[in-house]
Amino acid sequence: MHSPGAVIGRLRPLLLAVHQALSAGVAVSAAVHAAHGWNPTADRHLDHQLVRREAMERLKPWGARPEDDELSDPLQTRQLEFADTSTDNLGLAMSGLLLRTPSDVLRVWRSDDGELPAAATDGLRAFYRQDPSRQLQLDLDPDDDPEDPDDDPDRFRPAPGHLALLWADADAVLTRLDLVRPCGHVGRRVLVDWHVDLFQRLLRPAARPPRAASGTPTAGPA
Repeated sequence: MHSPGAVIGRLRPLLLAVHQALSAGVAVSAAVHAAHGWNPTADRHLDHQLVRREAMERLKPWGARPEDDELSDPLQTRQLEFADTSTDNLGLAMSGLLLRTPSDVLRVWRSDDGELPAAATDGLRAFYRQDPSRQLQLDLDPDDDPEDPDDDPDRFRPAPGHLALLWADADAVLTRLDLVRPCGHVGRRVLVDWHVDLFQRLLRPAARPPRAASGTPTAGPA
């Protein structure tokens, strides 16, 4: 449930939407700076905020639903929030986004070096604090039956997984899109359960079948 393949599989539409939103935001920031003759490196906060502002608009379809809204499938409930700019905002000021689904909490941060923000606040430490995915798998009791009326159904409702999507850009294009699952911290150092490159795992074009000399696809192995 918390392996890279399982997480990417269930969050694929959301991850693709975030990629498109960030790509659009990077383009908007580049256009604004070019129009005014500004150097983005002179004010990185403005650069990041422009990306974030456009991404917010693009991600509105993933916005919050009213709590009393009746849904035919409650697992489709989605919520989009934006990290504030306080000292305990769980992210980098002017670039943080927060998205929630029933199964996951995804924080989107800009990171040039591909590292998570240090565990320097109570909020960050709480976000990083979760068991490794392998340990969660081993902790499953085969005798537990969610359909057993004598069992507490809340026991079978796993806590949402905490994930971070790290992005970076250069020359008006995204250069990094990494999905990271933290699993605690030692002091300020964050422990990482797994770290995957979404350009490779999510956005890589599907391999095309080899073609014969006649131009028709060759048959694969039976």
